[in-house]
Amino acid sequence: MKTTRLIAVLMAAGLLATACGSDTKTPAAGNTAAPGATAAPGATTAPAGTTAPAAKDCKPVKPGVLSVVTSLPGPNFWGTTKEEVDPDAIKSGIEYDLGNMIAASCGLKMEFRNENFDAIVAGQIDPTSYDIVLSQVTITDDRAKVVDFSEGYFKADQGLLVNKGTTVKTWDDVKKLTVGVQASTTAEFDVTSGEVPGWQLTKVKSFPDLASAYAALSAGTIDAVMIDTPINLGQAAQSGGKEEVVAQFKTGEEYGAIYGKGNGKKAIFDPIIQGFLDDGSINKLIAKYLGGDPSTVPFVDVPTT
Repeated sequence: MKTTRLIAVLMAAGLLATACGSDTKTPAAGNTAAPGATAAPGATTAPAGTTAPAAKDCKPVKPGVLSVVTSLPGPNFWGTTKEEVDPDAIKSGIEYDLGNMIAASCGLKMEFRNENFDAIVAGQIDPTSYDIVLSQVTITDDRAKVVDFSEGYFKADQGLLVNKGTTVKTWDDVKKLTVGVQASTTAEFDVTSGEVPGWQLTKVKSFPDLASAYAALSAGTIDAVMIDTPINLGQAAQSGGKEEVVAQFKTGEEYGAIYGKGNGKKAIFDPIIQGFLDDGSINKLIAKYLGGDPSTVPFVDVPTT
């Protein structure tokens, strides 16, 4: 992911808040998704003061539609309730609303579809099949070789989700646990590559998707899941008190939207995203949907050797 300096953003904006319930909206008539896609409700409008380019200027790959790719699950980014685990039921979340806002700015409706995260960050999704990826993707130099990134719009550190009652006070405590990570994430790289000083763990299990990692934690076959703190906070909020985020680790990472390499979408959509950053719209989404206050999660120092 899925992975940065969220606390600083929220504290600076005074927008730390617990998650709200989902906003249910009535789908617009005739807003039918293409095969394999989910149609978003059509009621979203661009924030006040946002200058909306003409739909033709946004050059969507499908007439009248902003085609968005994501990788599910994305607690509090794509869905904020247990019911919204079903892609057809998703009607809320930070990136869900952001996608709708971008679409509204272009005079379009949003449709999204679920794709494999590995394929997304490897640039293997046909760039003629989508306009933008919103999937809590950490900006990295290696990924930027095969895809184009937007400016960063969200910051988060790595967090550790455990079953309630598990105590983690030090990195030595972490080393005793079997830690689940999602394949191709920065969390997996940090704890398995040996290239990040001090971070390598010996008891790590990689999963093809985040849902599988969370299921393994629930089943007790792993002791913890490491992924971005806000994502884990979202999962904890949906667990009914069975899971909690007991530690986080500073990484300084940042999410960006993805565009097909060199296809011109960056020049179209970056100014729109920047406008939502400048007018506070994205901070408002963070405050609305965040599954907990990251500042309450203690930081654990990772040895540098």
